[in-house]
Amino acid sequence: MVSLVPIVMLAVALAYILRGEITQRALANARQSAVLLERGIVEPQLSATVLRTGLSKSRVRAIDRSLAASLASKQIARIKVWAESGRVVYATDHAVINHRFAVDDDLRKALSGGTVSDVSNLTKAENITDRAFGQLLEVYTPLRFGKSGRPAGAFELYLPYRPIAAAIKHDTTQLSLVLLAGLVVLYLALFRIVASASRRLRRQAAENEHLALHDPLTNLPNRSLFHDRAAQAIRAAKRNRGCVALMLFDLDRFKEVNDTLGHHNGDLLLKQIGSQLAVALRESDTIARLGGDEFGVLLPTVADNDAALSIAESLRQTLRDPVSIDGILLDLEVSVGIAVYPSHGDDVEALLQHADVAMYVAKADSSGCELYSADRDTYSPERLALVGELRRALDQHELVLHYMPKADLRSGSVGSVEALIRWQHPDRGLLQPDEFIPLAEHTGMIREVTQYALNAALRQLRAWREEGLEISVAVNLSARDLLDLELPDTIHHLLTQYDIPGNQLELEITETVILANPMRARLILNRLSAMGIQLAVDDFGTGYSSLAYLKRLPVGELKIDRSFVMNMGRDENDAVIVRSTIDLARNLGLRVVAEGVENETIWNALADLKCDQAQGYYLSCALPEQDLAQWLRQHQATTPSKDHMPTAAAETTLKATA
Repeated sequence: MVSLVPIVMLAVALAYILRGEITQRALANARQSAVLLERGIVEPQLSATVLRTGLSKSRVRAIDRSLAASLASKQIARIKVWAESGRVVYATDHAVINHRFAVDDDLRKALSGGTVSDVSNLTKAENITDRAFGQLLEVYTPLRFGKSGRPAGAFELYLPYRPIAAAIKHDTTQLSLVLLAGLVVLYLALFRIVASASRRLRRQAAENEHLALHDPLTNLPNRSLFHDRAAQAIRAAKRNRGCVALMLFDLDRFKEVNDTLGHHNGDLLLKQIGSQLAVALRESDTIARLGGDEFGVLLPTVADNDAALSIAESLRQTLRDPVSIDGILLDLEVSVGIAVYPSHGDDVEALLQHADVAMYVAKADSSGCELYSADRDTYSPERLALVGELRRALDQHELVLHYMPKADLRSGSVGSVEALIRWQHPDRGLLQPDEFIPLAEHTGMIREVTQYALNAALRQLRAWREEGLEISVAVNLSARDLLDLELPDTIHHLLTQYDIPGNQLELEITETVILANPMRARLILNRLSAMGIQLAVDDFGTGYSSLAYLKRLPVGELKIDRSFVMNMGRDENDAVIVRSTIDLARNLGLRVVAEGVENETIWNALADLKCDQAQGYYLSCALPEQDLAQWLRQHQATTPSKDHMPTAAAETTLKATA
């Protein structure tokens, strides 16, 4: 319809121009007829002298006879011949011959040498006898005789306009039909072109809209469409007071598939996963690929949190069957995080964030599926608020060290302490490490926290040595610390600054820290060992250490995790683990320290197993630096040489501190 508008406008313009051209051509033909009539019939019977003196009656009759046929057939209406003076020399109406009339504009132009034509509607009184013609075409032409270029008079011819108008109409109609046919053909051609282009544009727009809202690999909704549908579901749930579940699925070890079988097969795997999940869902549910190997599932209606967890477990079961990729059967494992409106948030962003947190908890715990829990969320607003405060705490020395003694199980003597960092928060009181260390690791501030702890521990060690207390101190390192190639130089600088021998400092590293980047860990640990620093593996038994690799590291001590030690009196499996770890360490030539010793029975059992050292509440809890010196002096003064039991002073201190 839009393309028709210019065609119609073009047709109107061309028709107007065409009619004007045809009319002008018809009038030109009429003027030519007047000239031919004048020169062929009238002019031969006239002369310049005759125009001045007038025509004789015989000449008038001769001209009448020459014009009789044309007048009878009504090809002409009437004729006048004018002298230059304005006197009528000849007229088909003899009554006006030899009369003088006022010279009008058209006659004046003809007497000046021009040819003039005009259509008369016969409104003048003198035209009353001609009104049967309807309209007349008046043509004025100059009369010239001899070689003189000046007109001697003028010839006035009146032609019936109806035949001319009929000819104009005929020609106009005929040419208009041809024009119309041409424009119709042009319109059809344009319509076809425009319609084809319009279809392509609509198809392309639909494809673009689809691509904007769908994942090109799996053809599932993408994050944008998923977000929009989740927002609609939440609005509906608010009206109906219902629940909405949002789940995030992440494939475990997907990177191994890509690295081993190639990205093409990885893409095929993602397509299969998307198809399997889509088949298992209701029509009202939505599954989307959010990016990489992460899928989102939206349940717009769900009964409660438990129902959402049950559905998530059911979806995980659909992925339990092995998938064949490139002839290889793959056993898939997925980690699922679940957040439910309104329990875990009231908008899409909050639910996505909380589902993501739950997914990483499921991945870390190897549980497969987890509902969001604020207790496990290290990114809760309250904890994130601590990030800015942690910077202030470092500047204002709000971080403090408490020290937990380690005693020899045979002699009971204490030769070392473990430095445990605390945050003396001005508003929230004393915060434990698990409340701020994960934040420091995530935000990259752990390096500063570690340097703060090392500096504080070595400064305190210097003070104790000046007081006559010979003791070593152990400091814990995080995974990020072992990625810091400048760590050995930093520690060397601190040892030099406080004049502390390297063997008076012990660094504790967990198994997972060592295995996070074995090559770099080995490089840094070798440099630290070369400085005489003692190295220990903390929380042994909770990770997946390679014993062959562990043997190649410059480690001198294993610390058995407290979870095994605390239960060894009640759980035979834990007792076997503790006994096996002690035997393993002794075979590797390593010292063994048991953590979490809380009663005399466990203390004595560890001594019987020939464990080297122990720490725990049975000996003492972690003490502030101002209390530890006094505790050490009391303990050293009262420790029997061959008694497994801690001193009475130690027990008193434990009770008071607890």
